[in-house]
Amino acid sequence: MSEELKAAKAAKAVINVLSAITARSAVATTIRTAIDAAVLALGSGGALNAARTDVGIALSNLMDGPPTPVRMDKAKVAIDAWIKELEAARA
Repeated sequence: MSEELKAAKAAKAVINVLSAITARSAVATTIRTAIDAAVLALGSGGALNAARTDVGIALSNLMDGPPTPVRMDKAKVAIDAWIKELEAARA
């Protein structure tokens, strides 16, 4: 779970600095790692799994087109919820 939390926080950091002029390949690698971490950790139900699903969708949508403010905001909200659930699960 610590690798998953690390991926979540890295994705959040990348999205916070994401812009139209950001090197897309470096950003894509970090976001892809976070998507993989969330999706591969999916289990059966619960708030953490719901957060994993939401972040997988939000980050995939972000990767599918230009980083619009709406897509970035949705990704940030999903990542914050994912991090919150990961940290709660560790406690």
